[in-house]
Amino acid sequence: MNAVSELKNWLPDEKTAALVTAPLSVRYLCGTRTDSAIMLVFREEAVLFASERELAHISDRIPDGITARPVCGSKDLLDVLVKYGIKHLLIEPDKMTFSDYMLFRESLHYSEIHHTDELTEELSRLRSVKSDDEISYMTTAQRMCDKTFERLVSGLRKGMTERQIAALSEFYLTDSGSEGIPIPTVVLSGENTLNFKKRPCDRAIAEGDLLILEFGATYKGYCAKMCRTIAVGKISEALEESYHAVSCAISDGLRALRPDTGGKVADSVMRSTLNAWNLDRFCVGTFAKGIGLEPTELPYLGQESSALLRKNMTLSVNCGISVDTANAKYGIKIADMAALTEEGCVNFTVSTKNLIHI
Repeated sequence: MNAVSELKNWLPDEKTAALVTAPLSVRYLCGTRTDSAIMLVFREEAVLFASERELAHISDRIPDGITARPVCGSKDLLDVLVKYGIKHLLIEPDKMTFSDYMLFRESLHYSEIHHTDELTEELSRLRSVKSDDEISYMTTAQRMCDKTFERLVSGLRKGMTERQIAALSEFYLTDSGSEGIPIPTVVLSGENTLNFKKRPCDRAIAEGDLLILEFGATYKGYCAKMCRTIAVGKISEALEESYHAVSCAISDGLRALRPDTGGKVADSVMRSTLNAWNLDRFCVGTFAKGIGLEPTELPYLGQESSALLRKNMTLSVNCGISVDTANAKYGIKIADMAALTEEGCVNFTVSTKNLIHI
C-alpha cells in the first residue's frame, strides 16, 4: 500500500479531507518535486492542483491514483469540496503561514478547517518508513558521500585550513552528482572538535590533531550524511584508545538495531560500550535519528525515545564524545547511514571506521 492509500485509510470518514500544502509533503505523496502545487486527499480521490505550466512539466511523473487538475484560484479547490461534500479539512499548521491559513479559511468557506497537528503527525509517521525506491535513492546519495570522503582523505595535507577543506568537500559532493548540500558541512580540528556544531574557520590542521569531517548529499530529493574522525600525523595513545572506543560503540549500537525494539535499546548499548572505557559521561547527543527528504526526521533513538522501530526505517546513526578535562580537550564523532531489515539493519556507509592517519 502506497502513502496516498494509507493516508486515505487514515481519514476518519468520507466528509474529511487532508489539505496538503507543504512542498516536501506534496513531493512525498506525489513522488516528484513541485514548485507551488497542493494536494487534496479524501476517501474517493487524491487530487494534485497545480498551474497548467507546472503540470506540463510533471504530468508524466505523477503516479497512478493521483488526479492532476489545473488550478487558477481557490475556486477550483472549492468546487471539488462542494462536489464531494467535504465538510472538514485537516491541515499542516506548523508548515502554513498565518496569511495562507486565513486565505484558505475565507476562500474554502464550505468546509471547516481544523487547526490541529493530526495531519502533520500522520505524514511524519508515514515518511518514517521508506519504500524500496526511497532507500535506493538514499543509498545512491550515500555513495556520493563515501566517494567524497575517499577523495578528501587522499588529498588532505597539514597546513590546510578547516575552511579550505569544507569548500573542497562541497566541491567533491557536487562533482559526484549531489543535487544539494542538505546539512552544514563540518570540518573541525584540534580543540575545535569539542563543539560539533562549530563552523569551519581559518585554523590550519597540524601534527597531532584530530580532524572531524561531516557532510551530506542528496539524490532525487533524499538525503544521506556521514561523519568520520581522522588523525593528522601521529596522535597520542590516549586519543587512539578513545577513537577505538567510539568505533566499537557505534558498531555495537548498529548490531542492536532491529524491528519491533524500542528506541532506547541501541542508544543504551552504545552508552554501555562507552562505559567500558569510562567515556559514557562524555557522550554527546543520541544514537540515531530518522533521515529521508529531510536530514532529520522521525524516529529519534535515545534515552527519552518512545519509538518502536519498524522495517524500512532509515537512520542516521552516530556516536560522539566531547572530552573537556584539565588534561584533555578533544572530540570524536563517527556517523553512518542504516536501514532496518527484517532481521536487523543494513549499513550502507562503506567508508572504513578504522582510524585513518594522514
